[in-house]
Amino acid sequence: MKFLKGFLSAVIFVLLIGCSEYPEMDKDILAYHVFSENAIDLENSDEEYLKLVAQSFGMSTKDVQNLQKNILSKKTTSNLVYSYEASIHGKIVELLDKKGSAAKKEYVVNVLAPYLDAISKGQPYKSGIDRSIFEEDLCALFNDFFNVPQGSNPLHDFIDDVYRYNHGGTSNADNLNRINNILVYNGLYIDWNEQSNLNVLKVQDAILPNTQYKDKTISIIKLKRIVPGLMPVKLGYYTAGSNQVVVLEDMVRFNADEKIKEVELGKNFSKYDDRRFEKFWHSIGLDLNVQKASRIYSALLKKDFFGKKKNFIQQSLEIETALHEGKHIVDQIEHPELSLNLDMEFSAHITSAIFNPAPNVVLLSAIQRMEKYAMYHSLSNLNNVVRQLWEVAKRSASEELYTNDSLRKDLIEIYDNYRTIREHASFESLKDFCDDIVSPTMNHYHIESFECNSF
Repeated sequence: MKFLKGFLSAVIFVLLIGCSEYPEMDKDILAYHVFSENAIDLENSDEEYLKLVAQSFGMSTKDVQNLQKNILSKKTTSNLVYSYEASIHGKIVELLDKKGSAAKKEYVVNVLAPYLDAISKGQPYKSGIDRSIFEEDLCALFNDFFNVPQGSNPLHDFIDDVYRYNHGGTSNADNLNRINNILVYNGLYIDWNEQSNLNVLKVQDAILPNTQYKDKTISIIKLKRIVPGLMPVKLGYYTAGSNQVVVLEDMVRFNADEKIKEVELGKNFSKYDDRRFEKFWHSIGLDLNVQKASRIYSALLKKDFFGKKKNFIQQSLEIETALHEGKHIVDQIEHPELSLNLDMEFSAHITSAIFNPAPNVVLLSAIQRMEKYAMYHSLSNLNNVVRQLWEVAKRSASEELYTNDSLRKDLIEIYDNYRTIREHASFESLKDFCDDIVSPTMNHYHIESFECNSF
């Protein structure tokens, strides 16, 4: 019975994902939407620069050129803002009497997404139309398009949260989760936290529909941009208070491209240049220098990714993110008493490496994160972990008979022997995590699952 709810959710997601694509953003709305990021040189027509901007915002180079021309044609920032707000107001008026999927998508792209992004940046509302009247129409349309019960106003509550944060207050995660609970079953999601832009994204895939784990449920969704915008510098995260993992497809694709470039460079790629690493490595008993560490990095990258198609690389990064963030949720369920994020990161990194189809590459991620923690905190637990991880990395890079299964066996031993920094406790066996989270995730990607009874 525990997968019945997940199965029904999967059916809903498949229907939603199969819907038609979203419309393009109105050119005057797009102009201010991108200009307000302070991340575009309007006079730069260099081909490489245009490619960089296009990649950053999820646009084509031709779109960037047209955007530059449109912004410059406004002459002043005031004109740019006026055109932006006039276009949004015009869209509101057009949509007040419209229904259906096409009107909803027009609302999302040309009203909801750009307006929420603007207020998240603290940009003042300058139009002659009273802001409260405008937001009343904005929220009324939201309720109509998304079938919100009468008497509730989740969008208004969320907007109040954003304003409160911009004026030195704190945001309420419950309000963000509440509005996302409405949006997610319409194939949409608001990605926002205090350190990043606000994006309205579409649900591209349900990697793990709502699945029971102990007395909680966990889900994993993949999101994709539907309007141009800068993405947070992360591949994914889990949302506090909802036990939902989010994987950001745009960032996964970007990181996959970076990995491919590193593989192509091979021995010419240098991952480690900072000599401070050498001092740290020697202090914990590792015979490493930056040249040797970079060679090991390149060897392990090649071992997993050389000759592989981009789709495999993207999938491995998605799985790494999904299982990493999923393990954070599971550890909070199983060990609510744990008080240090350092322990949680160890658990998530090692677990995602054990179960990943590219375990050597995920091992590299674990090493990089844990050695930074160890260098900063100078704790024996972390020093031991870094030393152990580098030792298995050296074996995997140099010993022909050291297979991925050998690596997984050693990582499981490291995981089992780890004791948390304050509580001196061990993490739970990985069997339940394997059964309930890993297996359905691997099945989603049509990858042979693990024998969970071995844990």
